[in-house]
Amino acid sequence: MAQQVRLGRESEGRIARITLAAPERQNRLDWAMIGAMAEFVREVARSETVRALVIDAEGADFCAGDRGADMGAWPQAYAHRDPGGSHGVPPLPLTDLLGELRSLPMPTVAILGGEVADVGLDLACHCDIRLAAFDATFQDRRVANARFAATGITYVLPRLVGLAGASRLLLFGERLDAAEARRIGLVYRTVAADRLRQEAEVLVAGVAAMATRSYALVKQQVIEQLDMNYRTALMHSMALRQTNIFEDRAEGQRAFVEKRAPRFTGR
Repeated sequence: MAQQVRLGRESEGRIARITLAAPERQNRLDWAMIGAMAEFVREVARSETVRALVIDAEGADFCAGDRGADMGAWPQAYAHRDPGGSHGVPPLPLTDLLGELRSLPMPTVAILGGEVADVGLDLACHCDIRLAAFDATFQDRRVANARFAATGITYVLPRLVGLAGASRLLLFGERLDAAEARRIGLVYRTVAADRLRQEAEVLVAGVAAMATRSYALVKQQVIEQLDMNYRTALMHSMALRQTNIFEDRAEGQRAFVEKRAPRFTGR
C-alpha cells in the first residue's frame, strides 16, 4: 500500500500524516487505500501523543474521486455487508473512514491543490481545516453522472457552507475555484501553490501546539450539538464540563498570571 498511500508520524510523534500517493491517477481512491487510511485514523484516535492529523497528496491534484468500477477487491471485513444487485456495493468502508475522521478528537487539516472532486471533496470536508492553493478547484459530479452520494457529504456540506452553497456543489455540480470556495467558507485560507506546503507546516505546527484536549471537547460539543435545541445543548456542555478534566487549563491560567505564552501538552 506504500505506493498508493503513505502513513506516518513526525515531530516526535506529535503530527500524524496521511499522504495520497497515486498522482498518476489524480489520487483517485480504491478500497485498499480507504481501508489503510481508516485503520490509521483509528490508531491515531487511540494515541496519547498525536496532536494533529494532516491529509496531503502527491502531484498536482488532491483527489479527483474514486476509481469507479476499478475499486479492487471488496474488503473481506465487509463481506457480510455486500447485498449484491445492479446498484453495486454500498460505500461502507468509505463512510466508516469519514465517520472516524470527523469524530477524531485532535485537529485535522486537509492540504488541497488541483482537483478536489467527488469523494475527494468528501475527504476534505470531513476535516476541521482546509488550506487550499490558488489553483485548487472544487466539484461534485455525482448527480451529473447519475450517481448517489451516500457518504455523509449531504449532512456535512450544508453545515459548512449553508444550503445554497451546498446546492451549487451537490445538486448543480458547479466547479468552484479556490477564491469562491474561500468566499463561501469552504476553505479556511488560500495561498500560492508554490507556498502551500510551507504555509501548511506553519498552520499545522500552530494547531498541534494548542490545548488539544480542550480542542477535543469543544469539537465534540460543536459536532454533537448541531441538531440539539438550545437548552439541550447547554445541558450537554455542562455534562462534558463536569466529567472532563484537562491539565492545560491550569497551565493557561499560570501563563496568564506570569504574562508569558502557554506551553500546552494536549493533556
